[in-house]
Amino acid sequence: ITWYEGAAFVNWLNTSTGKTAAYDLAWNGSSWSMNLWSSGQAWTAGGTNLYRNKDAFYFLPSEGEWYKAAYYNPAGSNYFTYPTASSSVPTAVASGTNAGTAVFGNVASVPAAVNSAGGLSPYGTMGQGGNIWEFLESAYDGVNNSPSENRAFNGGYFAESEYWMRSSSRSLLRPDFGNGGIGFRVASVATTPGPTAVPEPGTWAAAALLVGGAAFMRWRKRAKVA
Repeated sequence: ITWYEGAAFVNWLNTSTGKTAAYDLAWNGSSWSMNLWSSGQAWTAGGTNLYRNKDAFYFLPSEGEWYKAAYYNPAGSNYFTYPTASSSVPTAVASGTNAGTAVFGNVASVPAAVNSAGGLSPYGTMGQGGNIWEFLESAYDGVNNSPSENRAFNGGYFAESEYWMRSSSRSLLRPDFGNGGIGFRVASVATTPGPTAVPEPGTWAAAALLVGGAAFMRWRKRAKVA
């Protein structure tokens, strides 16, 4: 998929549930484009973000939101090297949920199911290392001020080495380019006791889910963040 397709799915999640679209997208019959929100319409938590509407409930995670969910250790106030609650190289597996495992290294010939993609991060998210690359909302340069600039994507995928799962690794791609090794997560405003699981339209069943703000979840797996 492309970044635009992930963003369009997020917009559908919002508008189909009576909420505000996260991104100002346009489709001309053959290609996508995006407009920036005005400063009055833009998301401001953590700094002004001209990509995301301030009233959006669902959105693609920013690089900061994704990074914290993957690597931060709230118990020790430090960051792990890998998104498996460890600074040791994960064990490569084709699927499963054992602690300290991830789907990488060509052990599998296809991605694992989203609920069987390795051990969890301290926040309870799964598959942020290996399985599929994940598009982030953020521009690669960290300043969301140009709709067409390269987007960051992180995490590695099933055919790559452990290098791409490290907290120090990051990559970039045009928002209109995609391939079979790239997917995305969906982030959401935190609610109490927590948001309901995102619906899974057949063509998007492989989409992973991350809830940003004060709670994170992987499909039906939830964990609160202090």
